[in-house]
Amino acid sequence: WRWRRAGAAGSAGAMELNEADPHAKRASRLYRVRKTLMKMLQNRKYLISQAEIERSYDDFKATFGVPVVKKSLLQLVTKVDDPNNKLFVFFPDEEKVDVKTITSYAEQMRQQEVKRAILIVEKDISPFAKKALAEAQPKFFVEVFKESELLVDITEHEL
Repeated sequence: WRWRRAGAAGSAGAMELNEADPHAKRASRLYRVRKTLMKMLQNRKYLISQAEIERSYDDFKATFGVPVVKKSLLQLVTKVDDPNNKLFVFFPDEEKVDVKTITSYAEQMRQQEVKRAILIVEKDISPFAKKALAEAQPKFFVEVFKESELLVDITEHEL
């Protein structure tokens, strides 16, 4: 971590994480993605606490670390009105997700008896992995989002 004293723009004596640090930039990006995701899940009537929605960046860093260990972002949520209706949220480590990762997630879903999942990918998903997801339906339903699609919560912006 590289720290620097905030200048005139910051409060006197405050410490900020140097955004030139690639781990800090990555943590900031994942924080924004996860915050948008939590709001989306709450809007879809999944049980997400208000504290989770309001989690600060400092709390995110304290919980998930810098650099962020993406596997720690894994989440299992339930519907507000049906605790048996569960959804996994996966954050794979790979930039481009492959079949091996999809198979691993499908096995985890099968073991936990979860039918739905959201997959947050850094860049993309391989053609073979896309095919594996298509073949898994209707047994499993997996939505795939790129991180870039969740950086901003579009429901909070006017056109």
